[in-house]
Amino acid sequence: MKKVTHAVFLLMAATIAMSSSSGALASENTLEKIKVEQMTPEINKLVEKGVKKAASLIPYLKDYPVTEVVLKDTPYLLVNNYKSRENNAEFVALVLDKNTGELLEFGKYELNNQTSQTLYPIDKSKEVAISFMKKWYGEDMAGYQLDGDGVAKVFDGQTNTIQFVRVINGVPFPDDMIQVQVDHEGQITGKSLGMNSEKISFAKLDQILSKEKAVKQLATYMQLRYSLDQNGKTYKLLYVPAFSGMLDAVSGKDSVNKPYHSKVNVIPKGTSKPVAKSREEAQVYLTQRTGYDFAKGNVFFEDLTGEKPVIIKYFWKTNKWEGRTNYSWRTDDGWIGSMLIEPKTGSIVNYHVIDTSVSKTATKKLTQEQALQLAINELAEIAPAGTGELLLLQPGEYDESTDQYAFYFVRQEQGIPVEDWLTHISINGSNGKVMGIDLNEKVEGVMTDPKKAISQEEAAAALLKKYPLQLQYILQEEGKASLVYTLPMLFDAKIDALTGEFYTYGSTKKE
Repeated sequence: MKKVTHAVFLLMAATIAMSSSSGALASENTLEKIKVEQMTPEINKLVEKGVKKAASLIPYLKDYPVTEVVLKDTPYLLVNNYKSRENNAEFVALVLDKNTGELLEFGKYELNNQTSQTLYPIDKSKEVAISFMKKWYGEDMAGYQLDGDGVAKVFDGQTNTIQFVRVINGVPFPDDMIQVQVDHEGQITGKSLGMNSEKISFAKLDQILSKEKAVKQLATYMQLRYSLDQNGKTYKLLYVPAFSGMLDAVSGKDSVNKPYHSKVNVIPKGTSKPVAKSREEAQVYLTQRTGYDFAKGNVFFEDLTGEKPVIIKYFWKTNKWEGRTNYSWRTDDGWIGSMLIEPKTGSIVNYHVIDTSVSKTATKKLTQEQALQLAINELAEIAPAGTGELLLLQPGEYDESTDQYAFYFVRQEQGIPVEDWLTHISINGSNGKVMGIDLNEKVEGVMTDPKKAISQEEAAAALLKKYPLQLQYILQEEGKASLVYTLPMLFDAKIDALTGEFYTYGSTKKE
């Protein structure tokens, strides 16, 4: 057993380029203050147990003879193994259970190799990863199996990442995933932490709907939608699944109880439209609406008239910035705001502000329902007379990186939502301020007759031919895993309502 020292220091100096194949906990050894606790004989025993287990699984650990223990206010012990006391840039980080000393995950850190390397063959990487999992958990791998083809959709240029999912009662449980990294020599350089599922209650399979009945339920969620085609003159009539992508396997209802395609009746107040005829007026308006003080800090202004705005929350099919004044602001950290203005009238048609200084430390205080009501109130202020009924396309998604909810409201034609006649509103999750608006602009075009559309059932069948429903367990509340039928790849789930084929904007290929 290597000597355990009680030295704790900051790891991975910011000037050193690192490559990591470790799990999330192992990678916590970054520049931060560490609370030091007194080493005890009990902790020493736990560390000895964990390091001994690691040595049996990681052959190259013997090349890292200097061991140091990082003690923090977490349920874990972090044990870092270095090649020497002088070289703290290359190490193997072990994560142990603080109560039992059980090895949970590990990762190998080393200086970036600038030379080009050929990755280990993927099939052999899978074999190596499976063999490693059997050594770690036993022959049954504790119920873990390769997740699909086993290849995680991540790539660092140095390793292949092989992904495993826990299978319970023959059903995948994607909340419990493990990733194993294999380097170009076929060595295991990292394993992530799995979930402790011993205290989780898993729903029984005897009451679920058959897949045939689930398919019928899915068909009821297939909704028509108009979408402006690439030619800018015609609107495609499409079917899209208007739900979360998860059906409760017992009831067949959307398992996420949030609004999709919900109707919002807007009564415009007839408020005069906001205007800004100069950079100064634009900044004053943005400060009033968003609370951002452009006079503080190192804020740079740029007039980007003629160019696309730097902050757009969704894909624009038309060049609505053309012929309009485009003001933009940035700090040393990046772009923080943009505004589009109609030059003749000064009317503001689009703005968005991202306060990076606040979003890094913000705490979400508003619920999705509270933020939605604020967005609806804003709609009444900015909507033109006669707007009437709008549809909320999907629940307001909360973005932690910006501390903002995003809501998308659309107008309808013959009772069918037109995704391009859209008004976007962003609400600050902490204080409820309106951080962004993109006003609806109707684009005239030829609308396909909805009477020519295929049925919901036919659209669902076309969708499921490419993306079959999958039965899975998901954690919807602490300690309880429910059964759901899931539909993967929702972003790609658009069916041409005339032909029954998959539709992708700008694509001429038939799926």
